[in-house]
Formats: sequence, C-alpha cells, structure tokens
Amino acid sequence: MQGRLLGANPAFEAATGWDPAAVPGTSLATLLHWPAEVADALTQGKSLAAQQVHGQHRDGRLLAGRMSARAHQGLQVLSWTAMLQTADAAPTGHAEAANATRSAELLAVAQRLAGMGVWARDLRTGIGHWDPQIWRFFGLPAQPNSPDFEQAVLAVHADDRASLRAAFSASLTVPGVHTCRYRVMRSDGSTRHVRSTWEVQHDAQGQPLCVQGIAMDETDIFALARAHDQTHAQLRLLGLTPCADGLPLTELAALVHPADLTQLLERLRDDQAPMDLAARYRSAQRAPGGADGNADYRWRYLLMRRVARHDDHGRLQGHVGVALDLTDRLAQQQRALELARRLEMATSAAGVGVWSVAQDGDTSVHWDEQMHALHGLPPDAPAPGLATYLGTQVHEDDRASVADSLLALMRRDQGLLDMDFRVRWPDGQVRRLATRTSVETGPAGRHLYGVVFDVTERHATEHRLREASERSALATRGAGIGTWESAPDGELGWWDEQMFRLRGQEPWPNPVCRADMLALVHPDDRDGIVRALNQAMAAGHTTNTEFRVIWPDGSVHWLASRSTPVRDEQGRSVRRIGINWDVTEARAAGGARQEKLLAQRESQAKSRFLARMSHELRTPLNAVLGFSQLLLADGPQPDDAVWRRRVQQVQASGEHLLALINDVLELSAVESGELPLRLQPVALDALVTTTLPLVELAAREQGVTLQCQPMTGLWVQADPVRLRQALLNLLSNGIKYNRAGGQVQLSARRDGDAVRLRVADTGQGMTPAQVAHLFEPFNRLGREQEGIAGTGIGLAIVRASVQQMGGTVEVQSTPDAGSRFDLLLQACAAPAELPAAPAGFALGMPLPPARSHARQTLLYIEDNDVNLLIVRELVQRRSDLRFVAASDGASGLAAARQHQPALILLDMQLPDMDGHGVLRALRADPATAAIRVVALSANAMPEDIRRALDAGCADYWTKPLDLKAFMLALDALVGVAPA
Repeated sequence: MQGRLLGANPAFEAATGWDPAAVPGTSLATLLHWPAEVADALTQGKSLAAQQVHGQHRDGRLLAGRMSARAHQGLQVLSWTAMLQTADAAPTGHAEAANATRSAELLAVAQRLAGMGVWARDLRTGIGHWDPQIWRFFGLPAQPNSPDFEQAVLAVHADDRASLRAAFSASLTVPGVHTCRYRVMRSDGSTRHVRSTWEVQHDAQGQPLCVQGIAMDETDIFALARAHDQTHAQLRLLGLTPCADGLPLTELAALVHPADLTQLLERLRDDQAPMDLAARYRSAQRAPGGADGNADYRWRYLLMRRVARHDDHGRLQGHVGVALDLTDRLAQQQRALELARRLEMATSAAGVGVWSVAQDGDTSVHWDEQMHALHGLPPDAPAPGLATYLGTQVHEDDRASVADSLLALMRRDQGLLDMDFRVRWPDGQVRRLATRTSVETGPAGRHLYGVVFDVTERHATEHRLREASERSALATRGAGIGTWESAPDGELGWWDEQMFRLRGQEPWPNPVCRADMLALVHPDDRDGIVRALNQAMAAGHTTNTEFRVIWPDGSVHWLASRSTPVRDEQGRSVRRIGINWDVTEARAAGGARQEKLLAQRESQAKSRFLARMSHELRTPLNAVLGFSQLLLADGPQPDDAVWRRRVQQVQASGEHLLALINDVLELSAVESGELPLRLQPVALDALVTTTLPLVELAAREQGVTLQCQPMTGLWVQADPVRLRQALLNLLSNGIKYNRAGGQVQLSARRDGDAVRLRVADTGQGMTPAQVAHLFEPFNRLGREQEGIAGTGIGLAIVRASVQQMGGTVEVQSTPDAGSRFDLLLQACAAPAELPAAPAGFALGMPLPPARSHARQTLLYIEDNDVNLLIVRELVQRRSDLRFVAASDGASGLAAARQHQPALILLDMQLPDMDGHGVLRALRADPATAAIRVVALSANAMPEDIRRALDAGCADYWTKPLDLKAFMLALDALVGVAPA
C-alpha cells in the first residue's frame, strides 16, 4: 500500500483537480501536501478515524476536511470530505493553516453546544463517517469508521426502526433534503430523541454518490414539552384550571407565600434578560385538620423561567415563561441533606473518613473532617491530590504498591479496590489505614471515591495474637500437644498435624468426622468417650477424658483430652475447642506408683495384722506354757483344787487359741473368695427361728431381752450357713456389749429390690472414730480392756461373707445409746420346692451309725509322735478297739492290708507321700477299697476339706482335737462302746 494513489472516484478529481489516471502510483501525501504525520500513517498502513487534514489543490488553493483510512482486502481505502477554499479566501502559509484549524475547532464547539452532529456515508463503498457528537448521541466511544447502516439501526428504538429504514431508502431515489425523527437506546439504558436531516448527492447520470447530513439531539426539547404538560398538571395541583387568557397578576400574587412575594415582585421589574424565579405557591388544598390562615395551606415550590416580551419599539409588553414544580425535588434534597448529616455523624463516630478525587487532576479533591484527623492534619488544611498524597502522606515503604494498585484501578471503567497501608503524620507518627476505593465513569469524567478508617490498634492486636499463637503453637509442638476444633454437634472436626501424629497417622486433607475419629479409638473406650462428649455438649461445660487409641502398627497409646465450648454474644455454643496429649508413660508410671503404694499398704496392713495376730496368739500361749510349767514344778503331792484350776486354764487358753486360728482361716477364705457358697432362697422367719435359741442362754445370763418382729414372707438369696453365722455374730455382740436390762431387737423389711435385716441393741455404742475401724481384724476398739471375751475377727467375717453373697453391711452407732447393724440382701420369691439341707462335713456332724464289732481295729497313719500319743490314749479308753499305728504312707498301706481295720485315721501330710496318694492307693486295692477313711489334719482351709471329701473321705477332722467331740464322732463311726 505505502499511501500511493491507485484509483479514485470522480469526486476526488473535482475536489483536488488531479486526474487519477494521470498520476498513478504517486504518494497522496506528496500530491496533496498533507502533513508529515499523515504521510507516515499512510505509509505504515495505519487506520485513521475522522482526522482533520489540511491539503492543497492542484492550483494552490487550500483544501480542508476530515479523512478516514482503513484496510480492505489488502488495499488502503480513504474517505475524505473536503471543502475547497476560494482563491481570495485561501490562506497561505502556516498562519492561515492555523486559523483554519482554529475555525474548525470553533465549529466543533458550536456543534457540541448546539447538540448537533455531522455525518456522511459513501453509498458506493458503504464507508461512513460520524463526528464525535454523533458517537455521543449513541453513547459509544469514537471509532475510526462508523458502523454500517443496519448496525446503526439496531441502536434505534424498536418502534422507530421501520420508519427510519423507509425514510432513508426513499431518500436515495428522491433528490433533496430529508428529515426523520427517532429514538436512540444507549448502552447505559438512557433514551435520546434525535432529529436527522440529510441530503443525497448524485452524479451526472443521476446515481446517488454520497449522503451528508446533520443530527440534532432534541431530548431537551422533548423534556420541555413534558415540562409544559407538567406545568398544567402543577396548576391543577394548585387547584387552578389552565386558561388561554391567563391569570391576573393580583391573583397570582395572592398565591405566593408572603415570605417570597417581595423578592418575586422586585425581580419581575427587571425586564432586561431571561430570569429564573423560585417561590412557594399556595395550593388550593388545605393541610389536614387546618383552619383559616396561611399556615393551614399546602405550599408547593415552583421554579419559573420567564423572558420579557417587547414590541418593535422596545416597550415591555409582558412576560413569557414556563414553571417547574420543585416540591418533590426539594423534599428529596432535604432528605438527602438530612441523610448526609446523619452519614457525617456516623462516619465521625465510627472514625471513618470519606474522600473523592478526579482522576485527571487535583482541583476536585474532597476530604471530610475525619480524613484530616486520620492523617494528623488540621481541619482547614487543603486536601492533597493523588500525587501529593502518595509523595507526602503514604509511608515510603508502601508508596510503590499503593501507586500500582491505584493505577490498575484507574485503568478500569469501574471496580473496587481494598488496600491496607501505612501513613506518616506530620509529627512523624506512623499509623496504619485501611481503605476501600471505587472508580466510576460518568458524563463528568472518571472519579475515585473512597472511605478510610484507622486499623493501627487492630493490626497491633492481630500482631500480638499472631505472636501468641506462634508461641502457643511452638509450645504445643514441643510438648506434643494436639489441638482440635469441632462443630457444635461434634459431628465434624478440624485437627492440626499433632493430632494425627498422636495416633500414628499422616495428616488428612479433609476435616475429620465423628465416625473416623472413633475408628481410631480403642473399641473398649468408644462408648465412654461418646457418652462423655455428648454429656459435655448437652451441659455446655468443660470436659476431661482419657482414652486409648490404636496405632497402625497395633500398639496402644493412652491420650488425655480437655475441651471447652466457645460461645457467642448470646451465650450459645458455636463451636468446641480442645487439646490432646499422650499420657501413656504417665499412665504406666502412675500404675507402677499405684502398685507400689498398694504393695506398701498391703505390707503395712500385713504387718499390722501379723502384729495383732502375734499379740492375740501369744496371750493364750502364755497361759498354756505358764500353767504347764507350774504343773511340772509341783511336788509329788499337788493340791487337787489348784491342779484342776491350772489344767482348766490350760484348756481354756487352748480353746481360745483354736478359736483364733479357726477365725483367721475362715476370714482368709472368705476374703479370697475361696470359701464355697451355696446361694439359694432362704426364708428369714425359719432362719431366725433356728438361730435365736443358740443365744437365748447368753442373753439370760447377761440380763438382756431378745425381741423379734415377724418376718413372714420375706425371702433372700443367700447361703443359709453363712447367713446364720453372720446373724449369730451380730446377736452375740449385741448381747456381750450390752448392759443389764438392755435389749436386742431383730427385724426385717423390704427395701426396694433388697431386704433389710436389722439387729439393734441398747448397749455401749461407738464413736464415729471407732466405727471407722470396726471391721479391722483383731481390732477390738479397746473392749479387750473390759475383760469381755472375743477375738476381734467376727465382724470382719460378717462383712466379707455378706459382700460375697452380693449384699452390704450398714452401721449406725451412738455412744452410750447403742448400735444398729443392717444387712442388705437381694430379695427373692419363695421357691416352688423347698431346697434340701446341705450335707454336713464339719467335725461332730452326725454320720450313719456303724455296726459294732468285737475288738475292731483302728489304724492311725501319722508321723507325729505327740499326735499318736494323744489318739492312742483316747482310743485305749475303749476296750472294744485295738489301736494300730503307722508312721508313713507305705507302712500304713501295708498295715491296712494286714489288719483290715474298721476305720483309718489319715494324716494328710506324710513324709513319703501325701494323704491323697494314700487314699488313692487304698481305693485302688480291692482288699482295702471299702475301708472308711477319715482325714485328720492341721490343714483347715475350706479347699483342703472339700478336696478330701471329694476324693472319698468319710469326714474331715481338724487339729487340735476336741477330745469330747472326737469320742462322740468315734461312737458314730464304729459304734458305742459296750457298757
């Protein structure tokens, strides 16, 4: 292309004087003397948009016009509308060109002020030209070429498109001037009323060449027409009817508010120029509830524009004008002013500054009073422009970022920008501000609006919180503490990394739901932790729990958890926060400490028990040994009474020693759970009936009255032997520790699912300190000083037996008033069939009598000579029995086969084998299988007795022997000795 002439229409030759055929390929810029910048643009193939260009005709006259250039199918197409200056008026030189340019500029100003635009369209190429005013009519930015006709029609109101197309098509065939009115719909939604007038130029053959025209924006005229209609409506609002003859001035003056009338009349006398008059006029309507008087009328604010009318000689003939009702607009302005005052008060109270500034200069900058305060400036200080503000107010380290952000915002037509930066006050103080800025583009240009507030304290607080959070995070990481947060219902939670590490897991990308959390908890602890969390959330309080988690490698770790609710201003729980930490080692160390403490307490209890037991055992042993030595020390002829008294003391001490040992063994068996129980329904009335006779003699001897309330229909689940033993112990204590004339009351009643069996006495009673130690073995609470017999183990056996039967023991006691013991046992219904009485195995229990044989043999297998001597002397008291002894198991088996005894007494601990081995051998040999065997042993533990009986022993007698009971049992087994 390069701006060279390849062809032109006839209008080009007529306008420039150059024949295109005569100068083909010549540079247009050189041919027509165009400016260098135009020549460069054409050479580079650039597009031009309605650019004002001055050139020179072939004969030297000045050509002035507007030119557009665009590329089309590889060529450069130029459209040039030029005016040829006459030779007389043709300017010469640069001064004349400058004047022409100034004239063109003035013409453009006139067009803009008059609301008129110029347009043209080449009908052969379709290329059109709009001046800037036409583009404004359509609300579009100026472009190099105008849109084609159909594209332009699309911007016209839909109701006006058909008439515009018809008028333009008709004008192409009919020479002359044509006019059409239509409405333009702008992109911002506004509507403009446009009147377009154009002329079509034809060539010599009558073909249309181009169209040139003007367009005028008549929107204001239409608005005036509407205002005229509104004026009539306003008169009607005043209660007046429009009329052609008008309204007399006196009547009009009567309608004006008195405060506005004087000024209105003075201004009406000035008839030299058009004038705007504003005043309040009375409406024909009265205010609600009003009476006569001006204050009762409704007043409307009217703005009148009037022009004086003169005759040909300059005399005033009258006035012509229009009136606008500003009542509603003034009310809106009043409300806007009130709103502005309220906004100013709100922003001042909130410390928010408001500002605005034009993008292209500093002259329209506005700061409110709060903006000055936010920057440490006095209220009357001038508001700086953007450049000054950036250079003097913004902190030097923040200027670049603030400037870049503002420039990016100003490149847009609209948008918002939030910034946070520092400013430096005149006194050197640095403050941090937050601002929100918006950019808006309107008819008056582009402006920035913004609000600013001080966030210095907030940033300082956030900084301190951030530091505290970092320190806390460092501390928690160092201490192995995990933090978590959950929703109010606890179904969804957020964990930090340490929470996962405490469970041997890698961090998960998503929040943790309750099911996933519980899946990591030990199965035995899940219900407990769910229950604890639900209770804590329902009650809204702090919770502490410990639970186990299972790691992927199968190891089990103990975790402790503490959480608390976070509440809103109304006190509602909005979330829950908590921590976890590993307490595995602490639990292990605590367990070890607990075991150590337990062992220490057990050792101390054992030491106290052994000390008490030693004391209790040494007392009867001292009597046995002391009186034995006295007996040995007597001469050949001791006093019979003294000798018998000493032997009785030895016997009593031995019996007391035996009772102590039996009680200790029984207590041990009960506490260890090794004492066999036979739980069954027990009728209390039957049990009490068989128990009371056992203590009646002691009660009579003590002068104590026994009282028993009926217990018919009360059944408990218990072992009848152990329950009778417990009841006997309580009744015996109630009698022993009572006073002459005292009472012991026995009663029972239902207590829920239990039966309360009560033994109450009127005896000495106990202090709370004594009750605290009541069930300690061998602790008789000082009663041993009173000479009352007892071992101090009975109550310990009572409580242990009742607890083993599933019951409890309750005690209430008052010094010098008495004590009350309650046994609470599980209640039950009466059985359909009464239970059978348990088989007895204790020493002295009746056995089926044996037939008497003359000179029956009794074999005693025993390795202890003293025991052999005692049994031998007892057996020799019966002349019908022959005594045979064996010192070990082997000799005993041989003697059994040889002598075929009627009864074998078998020690369970022999030097060569135990008693069970001897018993098995006897049962295995047909010659000895039928011989009855009674175990005779110092082993008195219940399991030893049960084992011997289960192995086939007929009975089990414990050492030391009760001689009387021994002889009675012997009678039962081998028959009564002959008289």
